[in-house]
Amino acid sequence: MKKIINSILIVLIAIGISACASIPASTSTLTQEVISESNAMHQLNIALVNKLFEERKDKVDDFINNQYIPKYVANFQSKIPPGVDVSAELPNILKSVMPVISRKRDSLHNVLDTQKQQMITSLNNSYNDYQQASATLQNLISSAVKLKQSEANTLAQIQKLTGTNINVGKIQNQLDSLLVKTGNGFNKLLNVESAIKAKN
Repeated sequence: MKKIINSILIVLIAIGISACASIPASTSTLTQEVISESNAMHQLNIALVNKLFEERKDKVDDFINNQYIPKYVANFQSKIPPGVDVSAELPNILKSVMPVISRKRDSLHNVLDTQKQQMITSLNNSYNDYQQASATLQNLISSAVKLKQSEANTLAQIQKLTGTNINVGKIQNQLDSLLVKTGNGFNKLLNVESAIKAKN
């Protein structure tokens, strides 16, 4: 009886192991490489965003220097009363004009900084989600690879112990058939029991 139980246990283990999906061991390594590449891509994305916003700041500076300041100065000059010596008053004019220009430049830079930070935050959040999903996938793949290796080791040990090759598929089919027959037999017994109870 003990031999039968041990044999059934070994067969069930073999069936359980062989029923798992077959994943090559290289899949785990490949997945790790893809995850590593995604990190490099994320860093490139961040660098690209930083570069993009630096270029936008340069364009803002060009706008301030080449368009805003000339128009602002022209508008300011039009408001200077006649008879005021502009060259003599230049230091005072610059004192009043430069803070306005600096505030405008800073305001535009702040808008760009806010947009950049929002974009980087979005990229980081997406990347974190990707990392979590990748880690889960990597764990599943590693587990499947380990299981496949364990299956091979177990089958090798079974063959070594028994000295024969075991056709796991055939055993699985026979066990399935046995379980179906047993289930049908129990179903008939339950029907008989129900019929007996109904007559009493």
